[in-house]
Amino acid sequence: MAKCVDLVPMLICQDVPAQIRFYVEVLGFAVQGQDDSIGGSGFATVRNGPARLMLASPTYVPRAPQVDGKYPQSNYYFYVDDADGLRAQVVAAGWPATECVDRFYGLREFEVVDPEGHVLLFGQHGG
Repeated sequence: MAKCVDLVPMLICQDVPAQIRFYVEVLGFAVQGQDDSIGGSGFATVRNGPARLMLASPTYVPRAPQVDGKYPQSNYYFYVDDADGLRAQVVAAGWPATECVDRFYGLREFEVVDPEGHVLLFGQHGG
């Protein structure tokens, strides 16, 4: 049986350049690849350590579906090595974030909503 070797979420975004700025300036990602000529507002891949995301304008995917006027949403969970440090970085960049909380399942985590409404959770083991 074939096995998956990687998973890179693709977030559909109305404004890819604004999303790039958020992921780079607020969360410390780096642009791995970018093509502004694709779709309505471009396409990019961003990376922070082994974590990668694809940011794609709605026309990148033919007829991207909408639900209640928005593109389908999922929560994206990132495992990090310093939840408190990353939260401080996010807040220092002027972006709202929930407080860090120690969860019953052993993770210390907080949440951020990106400019397009994608819910991002950041958790650190041993919280």
